[in-house]
Amino acid sequence: MRLTDQLGIIFAFVLYTHGVNAQQAGTAAFPRVSIPETEVRHIQSSIVGDEFEISIALPSNYYSTDTTYPVLYITDANLFFAATTQIVRMMQLGNELPQMLIVGIGYRSDSLSNWLALRSRDLTPTPTPDPNGQGWLTGGAPLFLRFIREELIPFITKNYRTSPDATYAGISYGGLFGLYVLFHEPTTFHTYLIGSPSIWFDNRVILKYEADYAKINRDLSAKVFMSVGELEERQSSAAKMVTNMKQLADTLMSRKYPGLNLETKIFEGETHVSAPAVETSRGLRSIYRK
Repeated sequence: MRLTDQLGIIFAFVLYTHGVNAQQAGTAAFPRVSIPETEVRHIQSSIVGDEFEISIALPSNYYSTDTTYPVLYITDANLFFAATTQIVRMMQLGNELPQMLIVGIGYRSDSLSNWLALRSRDLTPTPTPDPNGQGWLTGGAPLFLRFIREELIPFITKNYRTSPDATYAGISYGGLFGLYVLFHEPTTFHTYLIGSPSIWFDNRVILKYEADYAKINRDLSAKVFMSVGELEERQSSAAKMVTNMKQLADTLMSRKYPGLNLETKIFEGETHVSAPAVETSRGLRSIYRK
């Protein structure tokens, strides 16, 4: 059963990519739209064996001050970096969020199929037959986590003025990866924004990871905002997006971890492809709320 087809993800990504390509083809004589105060860096990972495109959004006064800033790390930067950056900057106008660095982890590819294959490789925790039926690799999350911990974060810390406050944000497979980090190396980040997590992946293996963590740990020190769109359950009854999130949330609350601050939200009227925008804005407001 092709779960992501049912959820409409690939269809949405195709529309997005075709729209970008058509726009670029139609305006080839004119400069592309760019995002102010952003930089692109490339990191060759010896751990993953691939090169990553790292998009970085800086506060407008970054180079004229000596201030250190919290860092928001996001996956799926090929799609979400621009949107997240502008959401953050709009909320900063209303003093709803602090100034921060945004670090988007993406790939050096404009090809839809290449990007989807690479995110499947890096964001899923176990090697299992590709549920999309495309033959994409899965199970690279352990190496991807090592890349973030051992290569990316040290690179950002060395080259930019950062405070110890680090947040992770991921949607769908990115939400699944965020949960993988939470139950394996939770101190990687202080706070987690988990949007529409693909808990269904590989027979809900993430629930096993949570149970394994609970067997040997008395605390889980993290602030977590986890959410899903109300209509995601209707889009795919097999994926059980709402049911799975509620089950995981109930289990985590039953552990009574003294250091866990968990907030969950089911967004009324939102689907798997409309939820990310509201998940991002509401999640960031929750995470950075004083």
